Amino acid sequence: MRTTTLTPTQVQALRAAHPGLPEEYLAYLGDVGFGETASGCMIYSGPVSPEEVHGPAFDRAGIVLLGDDLAGYGFGYDVTSSCYGEVDPDGTWHAWPAGRGLQQYVAA
Repeated sequence: MRTTTLTPTQVQALRAAHPGLPEEYLAYLGDVGFGETASGCMIYSGPVSPEEVHGPAFDRAGIVLLGDDLAGYGFGYDVTSSCYGEVDPDGTWHAWPAGRGLQQYVAA
């Protein structure tokens, strides 16, 4: 596992720039960092718009990508519904059930 932690100032800047991001994610970036996780997936240093990956056809507002599994699935968060989920390679959002989130994604 190789990660780079964000400074408290960087975490605060993300919090200010992207209201609604889960505190769990922000704390992870400050405590553990971004990069490769124990599960082999990636956590990004900040949210990425799904449109950057899937193009303008992705039309679901409120979704940000927080990482990916290196196989075409994006780990994301819906700031509108406050839930984690994934975007499949076709660009379709799949919300996860309550209780499934960052810790399940990064665990080996």
